Amino acid sequence: MVIKYIMVLLFLGILVMVSIATLKNMKSYQDYNLAGRNTGLFALTGTLVAAEFNTATLIGGASVAYLFGTVGMWYTSIIFIVVFLVYALTVAKKYRRLNISTIPQYFDRRFKDEKGSEVIRFFSAIITLFYTWLAPASYLAGLTVIGSVLLGVDPIFFSVALVLVCLILSITGGLMTAIGLDVVAFILILLGIPTILFIAYNASGGFGSLSQVFEPKLLSMAPVMDTDVNFLTAMTWGLQITFLYIAAPWYGQRIFSAKNENIAYKAMLLNTFFIVALYGIVVLATMLSRVVFPNLANPEQSLPLLINSYASPVIQGFLLVTLLMVGISTMIAVWNSAVSIIVNDVVSRYWAKDKGDRYKIYISRVFLLLIALSTLLLGIMFIGNIQSSLLFLSTFTGMVAIPILMSLYWKKYNSMGAIASMIVGLVYCSIGILIDLPMHFISPIGVLLSVIFGVLVTLMTANNEKYKSNNEEFFELVGIEEKQIIKNNLPILDSK
Repeated sequence: MVIKYIMVLLFLGILVMVSIATLKNMKSYQDYNLAGRNTGLFALTGTLVAAEFNTATLIGGASVAYLFGTVGMWYTSIIFIVVFLVYALTVAKKYRRLNISTIPQYFDRRFKDEKGSEVIRFFSAIITLFYTWLAPASYLAGLTVIGSVLLGVDPIFFSVALVLVCLILSITGGLMTAIGLDVVAFILILLGIPTILFIAYNASGGFGSLSQVFEPKLLSMAPVMDTDVNFLTAMTWGLQITFLYIAAPWYGQRIFSAKNENIAYKAMLLNTFFIVALYGIVVLATMLSRVVFPNLANPEQSLPLLINSYASPVIQGFLLVTLLMVGISTMIAVWNSAVSIIVNDVVSRYWAKDKGDRYKIYISRVFLLLIALSTLLLGIMFIGNIQSSLLFLSTFTGMVAIPILMSLYWKKYNSMGAIASMIVGLVYCSIGILIDLPMHFISPIGVLLSVIFGVLVTLMTANNEKYKSNNEEFFELVGIEEKQIIKNNLPILDSK
């Protein structure tokens, strides 16, 4: 146990040095908010991987593999092929070309001078802020599972300590610090996650032992439909987070910080490969852990227990640091995006329009403190319900993606159509969650209704000058080619 604490302290020392170094390099609010829009390919790839590779999916999602075998591979790994390829092919380059700072600012550029532009911008700010304010609590909940098993620390005490550490680290240099920490996390992840699989393989006796604890159908990649979490659930989750990421402020913030659009695009392709491979390794390790611990009451503890029982003290310390960094980097990433929304889309727009960089950095740190406190309180509530909490949070944010995609590929789509898309999707999803519909009746139908009402309202208001969308400057900037928009100005499904 002493070795673990020594390694944790050494690890914290490294993070503090990274934080101080980025603080010294920070010259302006753009550095604090967007790392000076100067993030290169390696750093951007590292920060994208670390921002996604989180303890909520690692601990909560991997528990699906413990219970349902290769269903967990679909649910936790394979779906990300679609999630991030869609992002790379639809919005990565276009976001960077627009030179925006937040997702809500996208609607400013697209619906410039339309009467409803301020409304859709405000709605998108509130919805994206809703996720970024609450989601870190689920990451904290995942971290407390790791801490309680590997360090034997009381979950509440561990939560307080972690939030305090994250706050001290993130309050210094904003996104510059977050990217520096993410690069450290990325390197640790590349070393640590394969190590966990190696430990699981040796402890379980190899992949052949999986047949002892899983039915044959749960060892095949063929779709399984008759389990509590099944292929349909995985596909629904995949659809949901595809739209979530298109509207995700923490991913958008990193893409906006890229040196140029090509780096943004290439980094997202590399991110796709790393995320799918790394989560695939986690799923295999978790499946093997069931051979070793066949009757766990709480499957979320499977990986921490495996490390605690079968790794040497030094390896335990290293993997503890890796898993802590996984959660810390993602939590700081989402905190920073929440602060960016508050400062850029609320404070600077509505109550402190003419304030300079110094004020913006100061107010960013104040809101970072408030978000940290809320994360602590909510994180304690989410313990034991990690993955379900993310499911509901992602449903609402995903509805912001519908008007983003429709407005990119349909020139006539206007602010009223965007408002209708967003409101109808949100109302339906809220009702679906309240009456406890299965998830495959919430997100997919919510998306469909959002698209239908967006089209109908746009067609009904297309000739109204107040809502007429004719933003040629926007389409020239994002580089949408004419062949991508059919003659009657309706979107096509097979656009490149």
